[in-house]
Amino acid sequence: MAIGPVPWLGPLLLVFLWGSSAPASLLRRLGEHIQRFQESSGLGLSLDTGGVALPKEGWLEQPLDPFNASDRRSFLQVVTHSLGQKCLSFSRAETVAQLKVTETQVAGVGDRQWLYQTCTEFGYYVTCEVPGCPFSQLPALPSQLELCEQVFGFSASSIAQAVSQTNSYYGGQTPGATQVLFVNGDIDPWHVLSVTQPLGPSESALLIPNASHCLDMAPERPSDSPSLRLARQNIFQQLQTWLGPAKKSQVRGGV
Repeated sequence: MAIGPVPWLGPLLLVFLWGSSAPASLLRRLGEHIQRFQESSGLGLSLDTGGVALPKEGWLEQPLDPFNASDRRSFLQVVTHSLGQKCLSFSRAETVAQLKVTETQVAGVGDRQWLYQTCTEFGYYVTCEVPGCPFSQLPALPSQLELCEQVFGFSASSIAQAVSQTNSYYGGQTPGATQVLFVNGDIDPWHVLSVTQPLGPSESALLIPNASHCLDMAPERPSDSPSLRLARQNIFQQLQTWLGPAKKSQVRGGV
């Protein structure tokens, strides 16, 4: 899967990843995690920011393909370049100050808006509490709720109430929808908040083994897993089932 510019990977996400823990610990754990992943898959992704010569102008603008072992750019190089920054701050105070800014900004675009939506609608806070998690083991949820208080003045109880109202309005994991296919990857942390089992003929669900966030929406690649290829076929067939009768109806109506 090719990864293009990632404006969402700004200070807000970094605070979510390590909370108030030391950044050196985060990078060490993340580096160890990526190293183990590389050893098992042969990928060439690196956290190292030095020792890489840029061969030509525009090199960093090209999408980073983690499945291309010959791509020697580091992950941090591509991220910082896409954000228009030379480095990423790990200061929580600076993060809070930036999130309070309401003027148009070049860096961190969407961070404030995303945080506001999580505080007032659905939560969606990612925690890392299982053994072997590569990120901070400190309680992440309180740290994230504190951001809502510090930036917007929302209390933890008001956030819980907002999430409850959202689930009540949309139906939570039993939305009562029609002609909806819920597609998730089982290594996407957010899949647990989605519908992963079919709820009826008009509410289908597809949980793709070993697939990450939105992987089914990426262009087809030779390195795609058999399960991903099969999932795309199932999605196409489901759309044909639902859209086919509508298309025939339009054809008859136009004759």
